[in-house]
Amino acid sequence: MTDVGAPSQFDPWPDCQVHVEWGPTGAGLAAARGDIVVVVDVLSFSTTLAVAVARDFTCLVYSGAEIERMGGLEAAATGLGARPLSKRRRVPPGQISLSPQSLLSAEPGQRVLFTSLNGAAAAGAAAGAPALLVGGLRNASASAAAVSRLLDDGVAKRVTVVACGEHWSSVEPGVEGMRPSLEDWLGAGLICSRLADAGCSLSAEALVAARGWTGPEALASCISARELVAAGFGDDVALALEVDVSDTVPVRVEGEGTGRVFTGAAAAVRNA
Repeated sequence: MTDVGAPSQFDPWPDCQVHVEWGPTGAGLAAARGDIVVVVDVLSFSTTLAVAVARDFTCLVYSGAEIERMGGLEAAATGLGARPLSKRRRVPPGQISLSPQSLLSAEPGQRVLFTSLNGAAAAGAAAGAPALLVGGLRNASASAAAVSRLLDDGVAKRVTVVACGEHWSSVEPGVEGMRPSLEDWLGAGLICSRLADAGCSLSAEALVAARGWTGPEALASCISARELVAAGFGDDVALALEVDVSDTVPVRVEGEGTGRVFTGAAAAVRNA
């Protein structure tokens, strides 16, 4: 069995600039290779952070396991000087949760501690990456433009776009393992497509993902979207499926001494 705890000496993508992987393990391996990492969790971590940074939020992102090691959500938020994310998705106006709609009624410019089962876990696994971004449908072209600039600047030779997926335990308690999700695969594919338009070379996996993107229509009826609609969060799905409506990308701030901080970087979009 391959030891995923250490980077492989074999580089299967020596001649490509863009690759796609799945989940926290893929994110961690990409970071260990020295790749730029883009985390894609369309429903809803990526969408929530995209809305947040567009409203001038400072987003501190940690996995659930990391937060538990800090003493829990409230203790972690206090230690980081941030407002904790609500544990419930449905919140009154002014409070903040993983629902991107909640950000629209909250006061802008806040410093908030975000966590999630999938997107934040992938971001935590990719902590060692030379650059770490969060992308989705809303900011796909902006994400590609930001990555292109990082590649041009020599920050890394390659980017891995990580489709986060979900957990089977969300639909079947007690069953472990990653549940692939169509919206994350195609969201990653859209970003790869934009990178190809910018002249980047794609791995076979990235090429297939890019060719799979035909528009957001199919995603409205994917399992994850229907689950949210059934729970009363159809507005969140509608926000997540808007394509290229934002030129702001959540980007990890380098050299920040008070946590894993993401703020918004406005990208000069090359291929909107």
